[in-house]
Parts: sequence; C-alpha cells; structure tokens
Amino acid sequence: MDDPPATRQPAPGGLALVQDFVNSTELPGGWDELADVALTASWLRAHGFELTPDEAQRRRIVETRENLRTVLGVNSGQPLPEAAAARLGKLLDAASVHPAVGAEGVRLASPSLGADGFLAAILTALLESSITGTFRRLKVCRSDSCQWTFYDSSKNGCGAWCSMRVCGARAKAKAYRERHRAGAESAVPGATAPA
Repeated sequence: MDDPPATRQPAPGGLALVQDFVNSTELPGGWDELADVALTASWLRAHGFELTPDEAQRRRIVETRENLRTVLGVNSGQPLPEAAAARLGKLLDAASVHPAVGAEGVRLASPSLGADGFLAAILTALLESSITGTFRRLKVCRSDSCQWTFYDSSKNGCGAWCSMRVCGARAKAKAYRERHRAGAESAVPGATAPA
C-alpha cells in the first residue's frame, strides 16, 4: 500500500484501540502521549476512559504498551520474544474479563475499574481479534527507525512497512545499494567499495 501511516485503513473494532495505544509514542525517541500522568489521563479521556492514573499505574500502562509492540512484531515476521510475551501476560493478569450473556449474544466484559479497566479493554480487543483473525494483521513496521503499528488490509496480508512511500522505499533503496556494492566488490578482486 502506498499510503502514509496516517491515511492507512485503521484496525477494525476494538483492535483500533490497541493500534492507537501502541502508536501513542513515536520511536525512536520522539513524542510520547503517555510521558507523564497528566498526558496519560488526557490520552485515556480522549479514548473514552475517565481515569487519572497514579505514577505506578502510568508506568504499568506504558510497560504494557512496549511489551505489546514487541509481541506484535511476531505478525511482521519476527520470532516470538518469550520474555516480552510472559511479561505482557503478567501485566494483563489483573485486567480480568468474563463472558456477559445478553439478547445480542455473548461478549466479553470486565468489572475492573481504573487502569485495570483500561487494560481489560485492551485484553478484550486482543482476545476478540485473535478469534476473528484480525490480530495477525496488526503489524509493526519492519523499519527499525519507525516501529509504527499499522493494520495490514492488503489482500494477501503480507504488508511489511507502515508506508511503502517512506519506510518501504528506504528499505528497498538500502537493499539495492547493498546488492550494488556487493556486486562491485566481487567484480574487482581485493577491491572494497567506498563507505
């Protein structure tokens, strides 16, 4: 897809919250919408959660975000990072969800409030998207200098970069230069290409 990340199709349903959550910071070292308690409370309110976390809760929310991004790398072809997966499971432990049966069917609900209530919404979205198969399409851009989370709506689900115009073009240009340099080095015995 040739669109920049901001114009890509957002993830469907509750998975959009997960996508927004993981993208609440710009990597590496850019802005962070969860950088302090006030910013975190503002971000949470903008996403429908009326709570002001304390500093320990904010750190737990941020740690959840970072471990979730690492785990989502699996959907982009990275190996499962066992430590991050285990830590994410522990961070979501207190975010209990249970089935709620109603006239419309069965849905997941949580009695948790505060930070646990927010993390329960994240957990619910992860569970539901795992069941529907949309979880595998939430990916982390393969560019180490980006790490933006995007929803891969391509027909074959093989998207690798948040934007083909930016990150994809850079990766392809870098691969071309490396192939060209390797070809030039092998053509002249003992010669090395300039750096």
